[in-house]
Amino acid sequence: MQVDDVGGQPGPDSLDSGSSRRRLVEIRCGFAELARREAEAAEARVTDMRHRFDAQLAALTTAQAAVDPRVPRRAKEEAHSRFRKAIAKARSRAQVEAAAASWLAEINRVNGAALGAQMRIQRERDATDALSSQLDHLTAIAEANRAMAESAAEACRTAQEALAATQGVEVARAAGDPSSGSAAEMISAHEAAQAVSAEAQPEATLAAVAIRRTVPAFTVTSARPATAGGPHAPSRISTNGAAPPIDAAAPFDLRGPNPPSIVRLLQRDTATMARLVDWLAGPDVDERRRWQLCLCDFVDAVAATAIDDGCFVFAAGNPFWDQLTVDEAREVARGLAALGYRYDGMGEFADGRVPGQRELAMAVGQAGLLTVRVHSWPGPQEAASLYRQIRVDPIALLAKKAPSLTMGELVSMLGRRAEVAADLWNDWSRARPLLLLPSRE
Repeated sequence: MQVDDVGGQPGPDSLDSGSSRRRLVEIRCGFAELARREAEAAEARVTDMRHRFDAQLAALTTAQAAVDPRVPRRAKEEAHSRFRKAIAKARSRAQVEAAAASWLAEINRVNGAALGAQMRIQRERDATDALSSQLDHLTAIAEANRAMAESAAEACRTAQEALAATQGVEVARAAGDPSSGSAAEMISAHEAAQAVSAEAQPEATLAAVAIRRTVPAFTVTSARPATAGGPHAPSRISTNGAAPPIDAAAPFDLRGPNPPSIVRLLQRDTATMARLVDWLAGPDVDERRRWQLCLCDFVDAVAATAIDDGCFVFAAGNPFWDQLTVDEAREVARGLAALGYRYDGMGEFADGRVPGQRELAMAVGQAGLLTVRVHSWPGPQEAASLYRQIRVDPIALLAKKAPSLTMGELVSMLGRRAEVAADLWNDWSRARPLLLLPSRE
C-alpha cells in the first residue's frame, strides 16, 4: 500500500485518474442533479412555510385588534354604577350583600373575559414565534442547499471540461497531429482558466502579468555584515549562462529534498524570510520593513486560499478521516465549506457551526463517494473536533494551481487576495528568481 507524502493515509490513484474520469463525471453530475432537486425542494418548503407564517401573523394581528382595553374598563364602570344604585335602593342587609355579590360577579366575568383574550393572543404569538423559527431554519437550509447545488454544478462542469480535454488530446494523437505530444498534454483547462482570469484583471495588474523578461546571469550579495558561520553571512549566488525566461512554465519539484525558497517561505521558515529580505531590501531599514510586511501578507494570503480550497493534512487517528484517502478527505472538506461549515484556521469550525450527519453525508456525496462506504459517522461531539488535528498545506495548493510558480498562476490562484502583495508583483522580475533559488536547510 502506498503512503501519501503529505499525510499518514493511503494515497491510491487520485479521484481524477485517467480511467475513472468518465465515472467521476457521472458521479459528480448525478450528484449535481440531486443537489439541484434538493435545493428546489428546500426552496418550495421555504415558500410553503412563509405562507403559513403570513397566515399565522394575520391571525395574531386579528386577535390583538379584537382586544380593546377600553371595553373591560367601561364594563367595570357600569357594574360599579349599578352597584351604587342598588345600594341606594337597599332597605336591608340582605339587599346590600346581594348587590355586592352581583357587582363582584360582574367584575370576575369581565376579568375572566380579558384574561381569556390575552391567553388567545399569547397562543397566537407563540405559534407565530414557532413558525418564524422554523422559517429561519428552513431558509438557512435552503441557502446551504443552494450553495451546495452551485458547488456541485461547478464540480460537474470542471469534471466535464477535464474529460473533454483528455478526449481532445487522444483524438488529436490518433489523427497524427504532431502538436498532440507531451507539450500539448501540458495544456489544461486550468491554464485556460488562468488566461481568462488574467484578462479580467484591472489594467495595473494586466501590466504586471504581461511582464515577460529574460534574466541574465546574476549575482546577489547580502547587504548585512559578514558573520562567520552565521545564517546571514554574505553569500554570492550566480548562474552559469542566461537564466530561463521569468514566466517559463516548467513545473517545479515542490516536495523534493531541496525545494525552491518559496516553499520554505510558505512554511514560515524564519531563516528563509530573513535571506529574502536581505536580498530584496539590503540595509535600508524602511525597505526591509516594507518587504517583510509584503512577504508576510503573501504567506497569509496563500494560507487563507489553501483553507478555502481544502488543502489540509489530516492526522491519523480520527475514525472519520481514516476511512478516506487524502484526496477524498479534501473533497469532503470542500463540500463542507460549500455548505457553510468552514475551517477557522485554528482547529475549529468557523462561527461555531458544526455539521451534523446529514451535512457530512451531503459532503461525502459531493466528493463522488457512496455514503455506504462510510462506516463511522461522528456524533455531535466528535463532529465538533473533526478539524482539531489537521494542518493547512499551502504546498499542495501550489502544486495544484501554480506548479510553475509564474506570476500569472499565483495571481489567478489568490484572486482578490493578490492585492495585498502588490509590491511583490510590481518587482516580480527581481523577486521571482530569488523565490526560485534552492532553499537551504
